Amino acid sequence: MGISAALVFASMIYFGSFLCLPVEDVACVSLSTAETRITAAPVDIIPSVTSIPNTTPVVPNSSAIPIGTGGIVAPNGNKQSFNLSFEMSPDFTKYGFDEPIGSPGANPDIKVHSGDTVTIHLSNPSHSFHAFGIVTDPQDPSSIVWNAQFKTPDNPMKPKETGDVTFVAGTPGLYHYICTVPGHAALGMDGNFIVEK
Repeated sequence: MGISAALVFASMIYFGSFLCLPVEDVACVSLSTAETRITAAPVDIIPSVTSIPNTTPVVPNSSAIPIGTGGIVAPNGNKQSFNLSFEMSPDFTKYGFDEPIGSPGANPDIKVHSGDTVTIHLSNPSHSFHAFGIVTDPQDPSSIVWNAQFKTPDNPMKPKETGDVTFVAGTPGLYHYICTVPGHAALGMDGNFIVEK
């Protein structure tokens, strides 16, 4: 890095801004306390390297679903049933439910109502071991709620195995269905489980 580039970078950090490199179509977050978001543009639409993308203030999503607490409720008599399969890419780098992450149809949102009796039919057509759970925190496989789990990391589903888990959906909020085998949720086996009123 040349001296000029180093001075520009240092002044950007000093003044609390951060410039995204036009490499990919992702958002960069400013280092300033104003929390502005700078979106990097695709390379083919940037006329020159000296262009600076417009900034847009970050606006919290007011319609976001609150994180579920895992509270227990009485059954309401309604029954819901879903099918999920554990899937992996041929090179074992992408995992997901129904399709590897990044594919259409991967990790479909599951929506139920509080008090519904939910049955999830699971299949493991992959060449790996898996376990299933509904959790409050997808980074913590032990945050399972409503006893909504099938198998465990210590006693997982074997390849070609199938099974069911049935439970009563508790208090409303956003939960996650994941593979509870360590590392599998981070590789893509993480879907939204939404409990509505």
